[in-house]
Amino acid sequence: MTAARGRGKSRKSIELIYAARDILAEIQPATVRAVCYRLFIDGYIDSMSKANTNRVSTQLVHAREKNIVPWEWIVDEARRPERTQTWSSPEEILEAAARGYRKDYWTDQDEWVEVWSEKGTVRGTLAPVLDEFGVTFRVMHGHGSATVLHDVAEMVAQSDKPLTVFYVGDRDPSGMHMSELDLPERLDRYGANGDVEIVRVAIAQEDTRPSAQLPSFAADDKAKDPRHAWYVKNYGDLCWELDALSPAILRDRVRDHISSMLDMRAWKHSIGVESVEITSMRTFLASYPGISGRASKSPRRTT
Repeated sequence: MTAARGRGKSRKSIELIYAARDILAEIQPATVRAVCYRLFIDGYIDSMSKANTNRVSTQLVHAREKNIVPWEWIVDEARRPERTQTWSSPEEILEAAARGYRKDYWTDQDEWVEVWSEKGTVRGTLAPVLDEFGVTFRVMHGHGSATVLHDVAEMVAQSDKPLTVFYVGDRDPSGMHMSELDLPERLDRYGANGDVEIVRVAIAQEDTRPSAQLPSFAADDKAKDPRHAWYVKNYGDLCWELDALSPAILRDRVRDHISSMLDMRAWKHSIGVESVEITSMRTFLASYPGISGRASKSPRRTT
């Protein structure tokens, strides 16, 4: 463990770094908070206090700077940069289009699927699954933007397919009220007409069982939330935070739910059509002046 010691590193800090590295090897990509929950469960920190989570964050910065933990293992959607996409030439955008082309496999499916969360912090955690299936991800940020929900309701009303939303969020007064009452009611009020089904994927009832070993906190900690009494009446005296669930479990669960919706014959047919279309694009670009061979390196679909 000498590689982690550096200047002034105590044995306790070194143990924390390597415990975090082992956790990340299992659950990456993940947020620092998700790592903290596992460290808490495993006894490396005694609480999820800000002092402890800040300490873990500091040690993980050191671990990445010293190449103990790969940078890509940790995601931080709260600080994701936004930039207008630009190109150096028309040839460059044509090459990028060929490399990045992906057919919308959902066109030939009987249903339409999205993943919604009350927290943007899980975007990076779920990115491998969202990319694999080409699924839209929406962040509700509290009780959801009226504009966003109105736009979704309009899209559903204009579509000939029902929408299934796989929802991930905290199991607390606001989180449960949002997924169980607020979102369905407002979507219908805005014209969705019952064609949106919201399925809570996490935190779900199964995650509250003792065997799940997820840390909980008292619902009375949310006593000032106007939905507190409703929550206690319907769901009991304990709450659970989404970040406490292993990112690996969350990804697998979302993947399984999405897979269960697919007509696999139509899905594989779309992949085959995409392959033919990519070949056609490559043939065209090969004859275009100034285009290099980089356009032939398109990502392969494995779903």
